[in-house]
Amino acid sequence: MATRAITCPFCALACDDLGAAEAGVDTRGCAKAAAGFARDAGRTEHRVRGKPVPLADAVAAAAALLSQARLPLITGAGADLAGIRALIALADRAGAVIDPWQSMVLRRNFAVTQESGALTATFGEVANRADAILLLGGDPAPDYPRVFERLVDNGTPLFRSTPPSLAYLGPAAAAPRRTMAAAIHLDSNRLLDGVAALHAALAGRLPRDADIAGVPAAAFVELGERLSAAHYGAILWDVRNLADDGKAVVATVLRILRHLNRRTRAVGLPLAGSDNALGFVQALLWQTGWPAQVSLAGGAPEHDPWRFDAARLIAAGEIDALLWVAGLSHSPPPATMAPTVALLAPDIALTGEAAVEIRVGVPGLDHPGTLVRADAVVALPLDAVRKTALPSVAAVAQAIVESLGARA
Repeated sequence: MATRAITCPFCALACDDLGAAEAGVDTRGCAKAAAGFARDAGRTEHRVRGKPVPLADAVAAAAALLSQARLPLITGAGADLAGIRALIALADRAGAVIDPWQSMVLRRNFAVTQESGALTATFGEVANRADAILLLGGDPAPDYPRVFERLVDNGTPLFRSTPPSLAYLGPAAAAPRRTMAAAIHLDSNRLLDGVAALHAALAGRLPRDADIAGVPAAAFVELGERLSAAHYGAILWDVRNLADDGKAVVATVLRILRHLNRRTRAVGLPLAGSDNALGFVQALLWQTGWPAQVSLAGGAPEHDPWRFDAARLIAAGEIDALLWVAGLSHSPPPATMAPTVALLAPDIALTGEAAVEIRVGVPGLDHPGTLVRADAVVALPLDAVRKTALPSVAAVAQAIVESLGARA
């Protein structure tokens, strides 16, 4: 059987150069992809109150639970775009709040962009043009194993003749295991001080005798000069590596980029978005006008970043039903007193008992689909590489909508 090119769904790089053949998947040396394509397909039973039932009975039980709820919540991570669209339709029919899990972390990126705009780039631009790259907050490789291969070690760049110089600003313990042209080590809770000092250095406002968390001003001046001298600079960060003041860190990074672009070219590349979180955000934005924290209980989309935050709603005990989706991630549903409908990939073990447990296929492994890459400019097609009888998240969500019937 011939090898066919496939896209990997197991991190937000969405590498589309993997090969699938009868003998298995060539994961291009990526351990995360290898583990993903080897995921266990053992748990296939659907359950209601712990007892195995046919899929139709589980769907009916889920519909009954949601129909009786006054404030149901749909959240989680790990569906393809078709699944996310079906979940939005289900939220509309059930009058539910829908919010990507940990959306407040993602808001550190997109809320700042909403307020001030951002200078961003595609993977291709960074791989072919960047001659200086600043890594901010931590090493991206543990979560995105091929990030250096794809964005830094491009052997045939179109618009630069030498590899880019790498610099790092962040905690020493999280530093990349690469040779750095410059490195400034600061604790994560002092990262805002670090990027503020870099901004001041670029603007010529940082006193030469200043000391920022034990780092002399000269280090920030040198880093600023390095970025200013680049023909095409890039700042990369994973918002999950930023502390609680991450929104302020991102806002300061965007000010740095605006300053640099007065005399050169510089871009930002946020890497958050595994488990198709960016797909969730973009589908919600397209369908409701808001990227997260949306209530459809009133018959029209309503957005409130505090009231409709999934994690806060669960912690406060304000919901009376939870629909948790984990078709790509390994995350079981969070602890809650509310009855839970759990749509879970077959290798996820429950720590407790869900009211309704429906096993679903993994997109890109068990069924085709589409997901959004971390640079948010392209939706890539996924293929199926093994045969299972598991339904997709989209099929289950659509079946629950049909079981609920027309909204009153």
